[in-house]
Amino acid sequence: MQKELMGINTLQLITFPLYDVKSSFLVVFEGGINIPFQVQRLFIVKSQEKSKRGYHAHKECSQLLIALNGECLITCDDGNERKEFLLNKPSEGLLIPPTIWAEQDYSFDAILLVLTDKFYNENDYMRDYNDFLTFRGVI
Repeated sequence: MQKELMGINTLQLITFPLYDVKSSFLVVFEGGINIPFQVQRLFIVKSQEKSKRGYHAHKECSQLLIALNGECLITCDDGNERKEFLLNKPSEGLLIPPTIWAEQDYSFDAILLVLTDKFYNENDYMRDYNDFLTFRGVI
């Protein structure tokens, strides 16, 4: 059974509670509450120079991307339409559902936190854009 293909309109920006005091702030992330899934995996990407990463889609895995530092321009693609999101505050994250192609363009000081609803599985990745378009039925 094939996974439902998600469209670009299913992308969601999520704002997390931010508690700001004079010398610091606290942002709260809670799985199943303001994160719409139970977190199975998380990792951090730290850029030490302007760089680009991503260039893949997942067949079944959802991802939530949060810029902890710097900024990251996320370009998402459903095979028919592209949309860009600028992440630059730790109180905002981009929920990318399965079957959406994503590319990330990092500032020199970016730190991106990625939370997923699945464990790592290489077979879940579509790393070739033409294979992605074939999977989506575009070509």
